[in-house]
Amino acid sequence: MNSYKSKEDLEASLCEDIVSIIHSSIRQNGDARILLSGGSSPISLYKQLAQVDVNWSKVKIGLVDDRCVALDSEFSNERMLREIFELTLNSRPSIYSLVDPPQGTTVEEHYADFFHRIDFALLGMGNDGHTASLFPGDLASEHDLKEENTAIVRTTAPSFPSDRITCSKGLLKSSMVIALMIFGVEKLGVLKLAEEINLPINVFVEECPQLTTYYSPSL
Repeated sequence: MNSYKSKEDLEASLCEDIVSIIHSSIRQNGDARILLSGGSSPISLYKQLAQVDVNWSKVKIGLVDDRCVALDSEFSNERMLREIFELTLNSRPSIYSLVDPPQGTTVEEHYADFFHRIDFALLGMGNDGHTASLFPGDLASEHDLKEENTAIVRTTAPSFPSDRITCSKGLLKSSMVIALMIFGVEKLGVLKLAEEINLPINVFVEECPQLTTYYSPSL
C-alpha cells in the first residue's frame, strides 16, 4: 500500500504514475488504453491529469462502470469524464461510452480495444466494500465475481440510480496495472474488513498482484 499524508500528495503521485504509463504505452503500442472510475473522489485527480502535456489523441479512455442514465444526468460518469477531458491542453482523448455505444454497435463491440489490451485501470471502493459496479448481495455481481469472463455486466446497486453497467471482474483483471484509490480512515477500515467477510473489493486485492492501493487518511 502506498500511503500519503494528504489527498493532494496522493493525487500528485498517482497522476505522475498514470502519465508514465500513458507515455510508455504510446511508445510501445502506438496508443494508451485506460479505464477510469466515476464518482466524486477522483474528480480533482482527473482535472490534474487533463492538464498534463500528453498526446491525448493517442489515449483511449473507457469507463470502469456507469449508471444507466442519460448523458446529461448528474449521475452520469461519462458526462463527468467528458466535461473534464474536454479541457486537455492540446488534442482530445477518445472516450468510450458504456451506456450509449454508437448506433448499430453493441457495448462489447464498442469496447473491443479494451478487450484486447488495458494498460491501466483505476478502481475506487464504496463504504459497503463494492468496487466498479460489483456489489455485495447483488446476484449478478456475486456471479461475476466467481467467474473469469471478460465481459460487460449489468448489475443492480442498492442505491439510486440502481441500474448499472460495469466491466466484469475478468476484464478488469486483464489490466496490466490496477490502482485502488481510497481516502479516510473509515474506508481503510472497510478494506481491512473486506478480507474477513470477502467483500467484492477483496476479490481484486487477493487475485490481482498488479494492484496497488493508494491511501490517504485525509478526505
